[in-house]
Amino acid sequence: MRIELSEINRALASDPAGYVAQCDALYQSRVEAAADVVLSRLDQSKIVLLAGPSSSGKTTTAGRIRAALERRGVFAHMVSLDDYYRPKHDPDFPTTRRGDPDLEAPEALDVDLLGQHLELLDQGKEILVPHFDFRRQTQSPTDFWPLRLKENEVVIFEGIHGLNPMLTSRDPEATRLFVSTASSVYDEDVEVFDRVWMRVLRRIVRDFNFRASSAEETLGMWKNVRSGEKRFITPYKKFAHYAIDSAHGYEVAAFRPIAEPMLTKLEENPQPRLVDMILAGMKAFPPIDPMTLPETSLLREEFLPKE
Repeated sequence: MRIELSEINRALASDPAGYVAQCDALYQSRVEAAADVVLSRLDQSKIVLLAGPSSSGKTTTAGRIRAALERRGVFAHMVSLDDYYRPKHDPDFPTTRRGDPDLEAPEALDVDLLGQHLELLDQGKEILVPHFDFRRQTQSPTDFWPLRLKENEVVIFEGIHGLNPMLTSRDPEATRLFVSTASSVYDEDVEVFDRVWMRVLRRIVRDFNFRASSAEETLGMWKNVRSGEKRFITPYKKFAHYAIDSAHGYEVAAFRPIAEPMLTKLEENPQPRLVDMILAGMKAFPPIDPMTLPETSLLREEFLPKE
């Protein structure tokens, strides 16, 4: 899919608030369509598996789907697959070629426990949803919550590996959703800004604002992130019942005032070619103040700090 640069710049010049609202409404329409798919499959399963690569907007999208379902009279629980991570000190924890813990591999999750929980929920039984303590890098022995699906309830499991066969094989009837930035920006036949670069900007800004990570640190991990996506995430998009495009036409313009200074002042540059392409692409967009975005914007909710 594609977004036309001329349309973006014309709209931002004439009515930026109106264009932001238009893009947000388009994204919301995709969320509503995903909720309709979940509803249409309630007879098959009360379990929803939502996947997508890094910085696709999975958590916010899952929350929007939950709200859309509740407006239709169906209560939705949300569970993060991150809470099913195995302890990093586990001797069988997957590693990268450099020997570092590989959080992008599906084996980083306690797949057996997750599979058991999916099966128990399908049987109408109660599970204890774990909580992963990222400070101690292990599942908390005391912090968990009980979950049993009642009539007219569903649960959304969201995480990068939601559509991996290691999970879907344990619950073949679950509703499968995929979210990603699926639209690149084009100037006629020339690609100006690749859809993956949008996620790079999102991740850099999010990591800086919420995870105390520098742009250098985020870029240093990006090669392994992309490798994991290509092996473990995007190959299973084709098995989704519905795919949600979370790309917003205004987002490069909104991220430019924040990300451009960060990328031009890198002390070390682990990804020089990628950074050069992103910086060159951003120059095609007029910057807009990201703090003027409405609180309901996907970018404000998940990637930008609130005022």
